[in-house]
Amino acid sequence: MTPFQALYGREPPTMACYVLGSNSNVLVEHEVIDLFKHNLSKAHQRMKEYADKKRRRLEFSMGDWVSRPQFTLHETCLLKRIGEVAYKLELPDEARIHPVFHVLMLKYCIGTPDTQVTPLQLKDVETVTPSNLADK
Repeated sequence: MTPFQALYGREPPTMACYVLGSNSNVLVEHEVIDLFKHNLSKAHQRMKEYADKKRRRLEFSMGDWVSRPQFTLHETCLLKRIGEVAYKLELPDEARIHPVFHVLMLKYCIGTPDTQVTPLQLKDVETVTPSNLADK
């Protein structure tokens, strides 16, 4: 018993026999392969058209202020464009990350850092600590 018979419970399929001078099997195989390639390219084209409808092209110019939604701490200035979809950012000195980001990782900031809202400083707010809780 062959491994194929043990696995599938039947004899393995036989190879198509080729007769010298006959190429009908080869022609049929080429027609089937050509049909598969044609259908595959049509399906690929449909998927590409659908994806392109949903895609938007992002471009920034040098000096624009952008933020990185993954790191919401700072707005940074664009230094230069690298290739089609990458930008180098001006990062703070204490930043320990690489300064080049993909365009999809950036978000355009409206205004300049001078007009950005600063956090509100609350005054006369009682700080609750365990010692304050014990006194009450």
